[in-house]
Amino acid sequence: MKKYIYLLTLILITSSCFDNLDKQPDFISENLVFEDQNLTEAYIADLYERINFQPGTDVFMGIRGAAGAEYTGFGNWQPANGVATRQFIAETGPGNLDRWLYTPIRDMNFLLEEIESSTTFSQEYITMKKAEVRFLRAFAYFEMVKTFGGVPLVLRLQDINEPIENLRVSRDKEEDVYDFIFNELEDILNDYSENKTGANGRADRYAVLMLQSRAMLYAASIARNGSVGLDGVVGIPSSRQNEFFERSYNASKKIIDSGLFQLYDQNPDRVQNYRNIFLDEGNDEIIFAEIFEPFIKGHDLDFMAFPAGFNATWNSNWTVMYDFVELFDFIDGRSGKIERSQFTNQNLWDIDDFFGKRDPRFRASVFYPETEFQGRKVFFHSNTVYFENGERRVSTQEAQSFQTINGETFPGAAPQRNRIRTGFKLRKRVDDSNTLPQAANSGQDYVIFRYAETLLNYAEAAYYLNRAGESLDAINQIRERAGMPLHTQLDEEKIRNERQVELCFEDHRYYDLVRWRIAHEVLSVRTAGMVYSYHLDEDKYAITLRNAENLERVFEPRRYYLPFGFNRLAENANLVQNPGF
Repeated sequence: MKKYIYLLTLILITSSCFDNLDKQPDFISENLVFEDQNLTEAYIADLYERINFQPGTDVFMGIRGAAGAEYTGFGNWQPANGVATRQFIAETGPGNLDRWLYTPIRDMNFLLEEIESSTTFSQEYITMKKAEVRFLRAFAYFEMVKTFGGVPLVLRLQDINEPIENLRVSRDKEEDVYDFIFNELEDILNDYSENKTGANGRADRYAVLMLQSRAMLYAASIARNGSVGLDGVVGIPSSRQNEFFERSYNASKKIIDSGLFQLYDQNPDRVQNYRNIFLDEGNDEIIFAEIFEPFIKGHDLDFMAFPAGFNATWNSNWTVMYDFVELFDFIDGRSGKIERSQFTNQNLWDIDDFFGKRDPRFRASVFYPETEFQGRKVFFHSNTVYFENGERRVSTQEAQSFQTINGETFPGAAPQRNRIRTGFKLRKRVDDSNTLPQAANSGQDYVIFRYAETLLNYAEAAYYLNRAGESLDAINQIRERAGMPLHTQLDEEKIRNERQVELCFEDHRYYDLVRWRIAHEVLSVRTAGMVYSYHLDEDKYAITLRNAENLERVFEPRRYYLPFGFNRLAENANLVQNPGF
């Protein structure tokens, strides 16, 4: 499918408090922006860009996955590693997890007020553009409320000449922000047609419903699992949980009942089928995506994520935690969590049984020992144990090669960058067909909403609304597509595990652990990696564990709401700090 590409015109538009911009030859007057459709579309495209759906195009891409202990960067200097192990304190604030979007919100408010004065546009066009921007504004508030709790709802264009008391707005209650998001989306829903445009990068009716589905599920979880503080600025009364679950359930059901979306199921190979969800762009599972094109608006995923030895000069950047790998069960129903005391130098493991018979979503999403990639195998072992003239020897030489009992050629040791930290690398969204990965030459779209999440949101909401049959059916649709055994009954743990596995590495897990209020248990650990020793004569591996990170992760309960930094508090005396900071 041909992509909808934003070719942004560089426009310098200043705030409405400045006069006579039309006298400046290097500027476009604000009076002209909403009289010209090309300028208006460019203005809105810039708002999409500034939401920053995908965090960064380089090392910053890993921030949310690292925060959720799915993976981390290979180097301690990388932002992802800092997010994983840093102490969150008031002096420094939220760091790279910050989501403070009032600058684009101001520009959204500007459009919402000023476009009504257009003498050129039809009312139909004005209504459509306002609906699109109101969706973006609701998305921005959701990003902030899930980070900080209650934030100021600024829904009008502030003027710098107003009294300072008017500009120093106070925080609204967390439940009020979620109510605003729901009501705002509800109000614009019928401004959209039934047509699908979300997979091409523009908000549509179904993106609106998905934001309702996700945001209301978050609110319900906070009401169920959290507590209220600061007179309601943080937390949601538990009495409202069913109301929010019902809102999420209803939004998800509207998408399901539309019949316009389905789980991607084009390839009988379950591994390749799952991988193609993110490579076959514009397919019927994608509800809303951020569009990328190599070199036009490209990112660096292939350049950074390709394993060593496959023509990428950076490579091997994202190291997946074994703790997360354990969530992926085996296709025969066995638990993916193996007693860790079994990982010794004496026990040998058949690598195909240990990894190749796990959930196909694991094999599609992670590079592990002997993964097939671009017609070759990816190696992770630190050494090869072999016998020569009856004597046991160990090779640690990457340049040394051996013939296995199956007639394959193995190196004495894998490339050093593959062996760093964990013995696993991120594969999800990596494009096998990219033969020369370079900076900014990856064009895989960033999926914001997809139908699998619709079913997962629906299942979770239905479960807590005591609609067990509907919940089980939704979960099993996803498991059947993945090639995993169907569940006969559900509990909270199964629902949560299915979500983490299906949505792995899609920037969900950190926020899910937070809304479930279990992050202080799951993320306060020293994460594990694996070391592999290949035994040539047996064609098996001895596997031992090691620390994946230099520091133990610490997630204090106060971090369920991140702190404002001193600078932000100094700017607004009415911006009350979050509890515990």
